Amino acid sequence: MTLGSDLLMATIKDIAKLCGVSEGTVDRAINDRAGINPETKKRIMEVVEQVNYKPDRIAQSLAKGRTRTLGLIFFDLNNDFIAALVDTIETIAKEKGYFISLVLTHGIKEEEIKGINYLLERKVDGIIVFPVGNQADYQELKINIPVISIYNKISDEIPYVGVDAQSAMRDAIGYIADCQYERVILVNSSITKKVKSGLNVYTLQERQKGYIEGIEKNKINEEEGPLIVEGLDFRRMDALYRQGQGKKTAFLCICDVFALEVLTHFREQSLKVPEDVGIMGFDNMSIRKYVSPQLTTLGYHMTEMAQKIFAYLMEMIHGSDIPKDTSFPCQIIEGNSL
Repeated sequence: MTLGSDLLMATIKDIAKLCGVSEGTVDRAINDRAGINPETKKRIMEVVEQVNYKPDRIAQSLAKGRTRTLGLIFFDLNNDFIAALVDTIETIAKEKGYFISLVLTHGIKEEEIKGINYLLERKVDGIIVFPVGNQADYQELKINIPVISIYNKISDEIPYVGVDAQSAMRDAIGYIADCQYERVILVNSSITKKVKSGLNVYTLQERQKGYIEGIEKNKINEEEGPLIVEGLDFRRMDALYRQGQGKKTAFLCICDVFALEVLTHFREQSLKVPEDVGIMGFDNMSIRKYVSPQLTTLGYHMTEMAQKIFAYLMEMIHGSDIPKDTSFPCQIIEGNSL
C-alpha cells in the first residue's frame, strides 16, 4: 500500500507498514499513550492525517469492553462556573474521542442513585460526579467502573478532586481583616437542613470550617463568635447587621450567587456597598464583571481543574492508580465590594 493508492479503508496495519513500525506503536500514537518516541509519534500522526484514517470505534469497544462514553452527574447547571466546568470537560473529552452522557439530579439523592445505575447500564467507561449522596449511599451501589467525585468528597475509597476551600476561606477572612472590617458574617447554604436530609455537605462544611478558623486567627468577632446565616435568610442578615451597632461589617458568602443576592438586598435597604457594608463571594462567576460595584471573590483555575479531572479518569480507565485527594488552591480576585 502506498500513499497514492485508495486509502479510504486504511487500517492500523497499513499505517504500521507505511511507517515501518509495529501496530502497537501506531496504537500508542493514535490513542495518545506513553511509551513512544515523540519524533516517531509525529511521523505516524502525519501519515494518519494523509491517509484520512478513521478508527473503528465499535470494533475497539468490542475488543476492549469500552464504549468511549463518560458519565457526568451534576445537581444542576444554574451556576455558571459549574456549566463552564461541564463544557470544558466535554470539550476535552471530544478532543480525545470520547462522548459525554450528562445526568442532572436537581439535588435529589434518589435521582443521583438512579443516574448512577442508568450510566452503569449503558456501560460508560467512567463517571465524574458532583455528589449529593454520601458514603453509605455509594456503598450500596455495585459500581465496577472508575468514579471520581468533585467538590463533595464521598469516601477515602473514591478519588476526590476539589478546591482547598478551608484555606481559601481563612485567606478571605485575612483579606477582609486587612480591609479594616471588625465583623464578618458568613452566609452559608442551608447546611443544617441538608444534614438532616442525609445530603453530602462536605464542601459547605469545609468552607464553614475555614471561616471559623479565619475569624479566630484574625481576632474577628471576638465578643460575638461565629456569625452564620443559613440560606438567604434576609431577616437574620438584617438582625445580625444591626447587632453590630455601627461596627464595620462584611458578609462573606459561600458562593457568588448568594453574594449577588445579598448585594441586591442591601441596596434595596438603601445601604451602600462597600461604604455601609462589605460583601465577598466565592467561585469567580463571569457575571461578577458586569455588576457594580464589582464583586470581590475567590477563584481558581477551572480549566486546569477540568484537565486534571479528565486525565485522572483516563488513568483509572487504563488501570493506573491516582491520588485519592487532590485540592486546587484558590486566589483572591479583587473587586470593589469591600
